[in-house]
Amino acid sequence: MSAIWRIAKATFHEALRRRFLNGILVFAILIIGSSWAFTYLQPGAELKMLIDIGLGAIRFFGMLIAIFVGVRLIPDELEKQTIHTLLAKPVTRAQFLLGKFFGGVATVITNVALMGLAFVIVYTIKAPQFREMSPEEGPTISMEFMAPNILKAIGLTCFELLVLTAIAVVASAIFSWVLASIFSFFIYFVGQMADFLRELASPEHGADTASSIVFGVLYRILPHFEIFDIRESILKDNFVPWSLLGNVTGQAIIYVVIILMIGYLVFNEREV
Repeated sequence: MSAIWRIAKATFHEALRRRFLNGILVFAILIIGSSWAFTYLQPGAELKMLIDIGLGAIRFFGMLIAIFVGVRLIPDELEKQTIHTLLAKPVTRAQFLLGKFFGGVATVITNVALMGLAFVIVYTIKAPQFREMSPEEGPTISMEFMAPNILKAIGLTCFELLVLTAIAVVASAIFSWVLASIFSFFIYFVGQMADFLRELASPEHGADTASSIVFGVLYRILPHFEIFDIRESILKDNFVPWSLLGNVTGQAIIYVVIILMIGYLVFNEREV
């Protein structure tokens, strides 16, 4: 465990020094803060824009950070030839891979926390205006579960990016960082269309046997990233049950374990 901790700590500190990462974070916070520009809208519409832009920005820029951090963790060590020094010590490949993964996850979660804090500040300042709105100003907005649901949404985003970071790190252990980036983006965006893949696999929608098998397999093996997005429930102010969070986070953890196991099997056979 000490070897994993040392590698994770070094990875975390090194990742935080990357200028492009700081640039993405600053731009994301500016986008989140730009919700002030929608004060001319009716309160109901303004709240929708605030939620969509704020939580959407956290997911989108978190995705960029997870991929761009994850795909460079192992290739950078190969380019610098430092991986030989690390593996020459009493450090196994499993420890190296896990250390890189946990260091990348710590970096991603730190950035998501900062973006989430910026959004919570904006929401906290704007929320009283929505609660005190008169019927003449716009439709009445129930906000009983809004704040806790927002915190749950940020938490689910962290678990979504946990899966994506695992995919990016494992992809970087197999491909070059450019191909790993393309692969990670592909998996993420296709994973957002799980329901569409299920429809394509359905014979009721005209799918032939081959298409049904292919799309059915993709539907079953790809992570369903859309389940981490609860913005619709937030806008309707429906209570998001803890059982849903438990189910989604459980799926995320299972995916991470499976992905890392596959990554270890491949990385263990790779010559470095």
